[in-house]
Amino acid sequence: MRIGLNWRPPHRSPEDWAEILSEMGFRAASLPVDGTADPELIQSYVEAAAAHDIMLAEVGIWAHVHSRDPEEREAARQKSFRQLALADRLGIPCCVNISGADGPVWCGCYAANYSPELYRENIRWIRELIDTVRPTRTWYTVEPMQWMVPDSPQSYRKLIEDVDRDRFAVHLDMINFVNNPYRYTHMEELMDECIDLLGPQIRSIHLKDCLQTERLTVAYKEVTVGTGAAPVRYFLEKIAELEKKTGRELPVLLEHLNDMDKFKASMNYLQEAAGDLIGKE
Repeated sequence: MRIGLNWRPPHRSPEDWAEILSEMGFRAASLPVDGTADPELIQSYVEAAAAHDIMLAEVGIWAHVHSRDPEEREAARQKSFRQLALADRLGIPCCVNISGADGPVWCGCYAANYSPELYRENIRWIRELIDTVRPTRTWYTVEPMQWMVPDSPQSYRKLIEDVDRDRFAVHLDMINFVNNPYRYTHMEELMDECIDLLGPQIRSIHLKDCLQTERLTVAYKEVTVGTGAAPVRYFLEKIAELEKKTGRELPVLLEHLNDMDKFKASMNYLQEAAGDLIGKE
């Protein structure tokens, strides 16, 4: 597997970006620019990544495809076409968004997120996106979220079956499935379900850690990898087993720390706790 970074560290050039990641031991990354960037700049990132043996793992969309504002919705959907086409042109294996909220905030928690109408629209939209772009070198995926579909391995499996498109696959962020105390206290069981139900379709993975806050109302916060409750080595063992079964090397990206020292601490923990699995530097 390739441990990587889903974050754009401050840098001066594509070569500088690749050197920063390589020096920290990262061997995968999300593409740090989008499809509106100058084609020469995009190509420079591709070449810098290749020169430093960094897998370009994901192209992000991160836009509100179900916005009730027609202009915002259209812009988000046009971005989706553009980003999926970019991932396919570059041969980056995963183009990712969330399924999307039915409310003003693109990732917000609303009752209507679970409505049959939004579920049907998600199926229709994902089919339209894939059928319009017709990718052959990448897969469209949706990242799980705690309060919208898919919010469990089971609901992701059902969504895949209902969309019924070969180029719709899985982006696994297992911590985003942790939305109740049972899953928090049974994360090894949850990871088993992810691999059993979704394993062959997984194209990219986010690795995070979390802690339940010490309050009577249930709440979780993301923390530096190795300082929370997640059985990180168990996760990586399951990913390594999946790689052996599928014959595919998978990117596993750290994210949401927004501080190079925290990313370094997370990487140091992984090298100590699972260096035999990830290739200790």
